[in-house]
Amino acid sequence: MVLSRVGSVLLILLSLMSFGLVYALNANEKDEKPAFVTSVVNQILQAGIIPAPVKDDQTLVVSSSVAPIASDADPLHQAINAAIFKRVEERDGQLRRILVIGRGETLTTRLVMAGISRTEILATLEALRPHINPRKIRDGQEVAVLFARDGGQERYTGLELHDGFTVVTIARTGVNGAANNFQAALKIIAPEKRRFAMRGAVKDSLYDSCIKIGVPASILATMIKTYSYNIDFQRDVKDGDRFEVLYEQLADAEGRTTGEATLIYAALQVEGKIVPIYRVATSGNGYEYFDAKGESIRKGLLRTPLEGARITSGFGMRMHPIMGYNRMHKGIDFGAPSGTPIYAAGAGIIEEAQRKSGYGFYIRVRHNGKVSTAYAHMSRFGRGMTRGTRVAQGDVIGYVGSTGESTGPHLHYEVLVDNDQVNPIGVNVAMGASLGGKQLASFQDWRNKVHTQFEQLVASASDPRLAQNDKR
Repeated sequence: MVLSRVGSVLLILLSLMSFGLVYALNANEKDEKPAFVTSVVNQILQAGIIPAPVKDDQTLVVSSSVAPIASDADPLHQAINAAIFKRVEERDGQLRRILVIGRGETLTTRLVMAGISRTEILATLEALRPHINPRKIRDGQEVAVLFARDGGQERYTGLELHDGFTVVTIARTGVNGAANNFQAALKIIAPEKRRFAMRGAVKDSLYDSCIKIGVPASILATMIKTYSYNIDFQRDVKDGDRFEVLYEQLADAEGRTTGEATLIYAALQVEGKIVPIYRVATSGNGYEYFDAKGESIRKGLLRTPLEGARITSGFGMRMHPIMGYNRMHKGIDFGAPSGTPIYAAGAGIIEEAQRKSGYGFYIRVRHNGKVSTAYAHMSRFGRGMTRGTRVAQGDVIGYVGSTGESTGPHLHYEVLVDNDQVNPIGVNVAMGASLGGKQLASFQDWRNKVHTQFEQLVASASDPRLAQNDKR
């Protein structure tokens, strides 16, 4: 009952504060809070929407730049704080009320809601403007509104917000005569290399599940590309399968990140089996991903040479959709939107890159003396993809289209062994390396430390994510 009453209050207060913004910034009374705010809130109490913690003859004082400290047990005070502030902290002797700029809101509207006076808001914005344009503060930006405790009162002393790795603090410079003078101070935070650990379960798709808990898109792309050597994401990954991610990125102490993220370790549950991958440095400043036994994940060709695709036609006899009769289908068709990037299934040299009869735009890559792969019906070739070009596994060689004998956008993919097409599903072409001797022993020791660090990060976090300094 109390919660429903509090909810009613919040709706009324939000409507009230929208009008209060216009009133507060145009009021003629110096530094005074709009009296109608106090009046309406008193009417809310008198109507019994929520129980009033004061006597009938007392007048409610709303939050202001110099206001009495309300009791934490005051339900109205709790409701107002919950509507305006995300959380409240105390640091360095100051009370920090954290608010978040919402969609369609401005810093001004939020400061009015926080009870800051018109002249203080204008002075604060004037000090902020040379460093950050208040009008360009985006929704989702956190702002710490600062208050000093003075006896039984709270006094507004400024605000703090982050602009990338710069902390901008607006602070009051005087309390007598110059009470509304504010100055800005800037502090540059040097980011450090930190690690982030996340754990979750697949629901609907691995991509959506990872993005939902905060895995960066670049890390997810690396995972998908690396696991594509051995896992068919369309068929193998199901709802409820678990995953773990440990990655490294430059970040500050509060987890704000910058620059490229690096995948250190991942694990994916597939058909009840845990499949881990580990990033290992190789000669020449390179790297490669290995499994738990120290064998390269890059054992063969990519299972799926494009992301987010579905198999629309398998290898074998079928009724040809254009010819209208049974015909051997010597590859696999992957349905995907036109323009989807197509990756080289393995490193090699382009033997053909041309428009080829019913294949449409066609590329054939020779990987070694026995194995080649072919890609057909592309809308266009990737940049620089011509005959004789050397490609690495995962390079974009073209884009999905519907050229040649095609009924819609898709990739026709073939694997050829000794120039004969074979079923791409199940073919295994060894290409990767294996660790041995001292390298394997060193890898196993490091692998165990990675697992220990991952579990410590997850265990010490209130949510599945936590950053810490790299202590390897």
